[in-house]
Amino acid sequence: MGLASLEVAIVNRTLNFILARGWLDYDNFSSKLAGQILSDRPRSEKEIANTIQNIQTSFFDLNRVSVEEFVKNFPVDEIVGIVEKLIKTEPVTFIDVFPETSEVSSRDAKMAKSRLADTPERSIQDALVDSLREKNATNLRERTHDTVLEVADLEHFGLRVNGAFRSFACVVKGYDSIKGKTVTLKDIAHQVMKAYNRTAPDHVILVLAKDLTDSVTSEAVLYGTRVGNPNLVVVCDPVTLTRFLLSRKLI
Repeated sequence: MGLASLEVAIVNRTLNFILARGWLDYDNFSSKLAGQILSDRPRSEKEIANTIQNIQTSFFDLNRVSVEEFVKNFPVDEIVGIVEKLIKTEPVTFIDVFPETSEVSSRDAKMAKSRLADTPERSIQDALVDSLREKNATNLRERTHDTVLEVADLEHFGLRVNGAFRSFACVVKGYDSIKGKTVTLKDIAHQVMKAYNRTAPDHVILVLAKDLTDSVTSEAVLYGTRVGNPNLVVVCDPVTLTRFLLSRKLI
């Protein structure tokens, strides 16, 4: 659901709420409120009340209703749900999920990037699991060995990121698991599609120890768009991966 659709949803729900109580939508209040909600992104009744109070409007005086009475009966849970949908459509980076990565500069990582050739894929997977466990992510399990039943390297897990609870799956491609010098669409397409098709996470994190070929990012965005989320695939390139591993003192 795009931004415009979310705004329409808020306007319609607000307008229905107003008219059901015999009030009139003076000063185009429902549209003003929708715009302000999308800007402020309130997550509770108190925050919605603050948003409403910041709107310059004659709506309350003309309808002879107080802000407090309006908020008390307003469908807060529905509106918060719409705000969550908005947040989930926004891009997420690997560093948003693993903020410790930012402790290491890209410059330092570029100098250490060659160490990825000697870093086993399992070590990368274990580092991701350990970090997520520290962040209290849901549904984590220790890696054992690959099986045909496996959906992704890190299967469906949940974590609050950028103000919203999001679900993820993670595909890891270590240095030795990619035969060529770079990662092609053929190398990752099946795993990305499998990770999404099984549990429909909000995002699939693609962790790579080798650089992508030029077209892969565009193909990932195209695939995400086709399933309703152009920001579905979150790419962790080799430099970012090196920053992450250095931050955890693993290389």
